[in-house]
Amino acid sequence: MGRLCIFVVLMLLGCTALTARAANMALDLMDSHDYYQAIPRQGPLSEQFTTIINSPPNPIRVAQKRAVRIALMLFGDENTIENKSLQMALRKRMRELGIDYRLDIYLDDANDNSDLSAYLKIASTPPDYIVMTKLGFVQRRFLEHFLRTSKAKVILYDFATPLRHWMNHPPLMYIGFDQKKAAKMLASYLDRQLPSDTTISALVLPQGYLSYTRCDLFLDEMLKYKRRISRVRVVADDKKHAYEAARVFLNESPTDFIFSCSQNISEGVVAALEERSIKDTQTNAWGLSSNGIADLLNHKVRVNVLFMQDNLSIAVAEAIKLDLEGKNMPNLYVAHSTLMPAELDSDSLRLMVQQAYQYSVELWQQ
Repeated sequence: MGRLCIFVVLMLLGCTALTARAANMALDLMDSHDYYQAIPRQGPLSEQFTTIINSPPNPIRVAQKRAVRIALMLFGDENTIENKSLQMALRKRMRELGIDYRLDIYLDDANDNSDLSAYLKIASTPPDYIVMTKLGFVQRRFLEHFLRTSKAKVILYDFATPLRHWMNHPPLMYIGFDQKKAAKMLASYLDRQLPSDTTISALVLPQGYLSYTRCDLFLDEMLKYKRRISRVRVVADDKKHAYEAARVFLNESPTDFIFSCSQNISEGVVAALEERSIKDTQTNAWGLSSNGIADLLNHKVRVNVLFMQDNLSIAVAEAIKLDLEGKNMPNLYVAHSTLMPAELDSDSLRLMVQQAYQYSVELWQQ
C-alpha cells in the first residue's frame, strides 16, 4: 500500500475523534466579495468565465494525447435525480466541447464512516481531475494531499466559499452558489410577503457549511426585519427527521410558516402537511424536487430558491477545457440563483425549470 493510501486510512480512521474541528470550518470560509478583494485579478477572470458559461459551447482547440481521467465523487444514492442530473449535464457539455475523457464514478454513501473504498481507489491511481461534490472534514483532509502535490487537480462542486487555509494551494476551481445571498434574498421576500402577525417556526441544520451560510444567516436576517421566530429546532438533513419534527410543531400549536433550511427538510415538512391535510401552513424550498412545481401550485411551498444547477456541470467541463488549453481561468465561479414564487402560473414555473436544468430538464419532468 502506497504512502497516500496509508495516509487516507489513518486520516479517515481518525476522523471520528476530530469531527468537532469541522465546526470551526466557518471561521476559515471566505465569501466571494472577500475573495475578490484579497485577489483582485480573480474578479475579471470570473466575469470572463461567466460569459463562457452563458455562451454556446466552443470546442477545445488543442490536440489531446490521451483521454483525461476524471474522478467524480458522489454522496448518498447514485440514482437520485440530483446525481443523475449532474452526470447527464457534465457528459453532454464534455461531448459538445469535444474533450476526450474517461469519467469514473465513486460513491460515498455518507452513512458508513468505516467504508474507505472510494477514497482508497482514487488515492491508489490518482486521476487527472477530482470532482468532489461535498466538502466536510473527511473530504477536506483527503483533498489537501492533492492540493500540495498536484498529483490530481481538484474541482469543488457546489461549494463556492473559498477556504483561507487553502489560499496558497487553491483547487483548480470552486464552483457553486452564494448561499448567503440566497438566504438574504429569501428572507427579504418573506418579510415583504408574509403578514406582520405570521407565526413562524424554523427547522435548521446542525453545525456545518449550510448551517453557517444559510440557516444562521436567515435567522439573523429575520431578526433584522423584527420578525419573531417562535420555535427553532435542529434536525438532520433528512426527509424523515424533518417530517417527524414538523409533526411535533403542528401538534404543539398552530404555525403559519415553517422555515426549511434544506431541500430534504422542505420535503419532510411538505409530507407532514399533506398527511394532516393542512392548507394554512406553508414552507419554502431549495432547488427542486420531483414534485417541486406541484408543491408551488398547491401553495404548500410559498417560494422556492431555484439554483441554475446545470451551470455547475457546465462549469466543470469548461474549467477542464481551459486547463487543457493552458488558458487563464478563475479559481472561483459563483452561479446564479433566483426565486420561484408560488404566485407564478405553471407555464412560467416550467420555463424557469428549463432554464435552470438546460441539459437535464427531462429528468425533472418524468
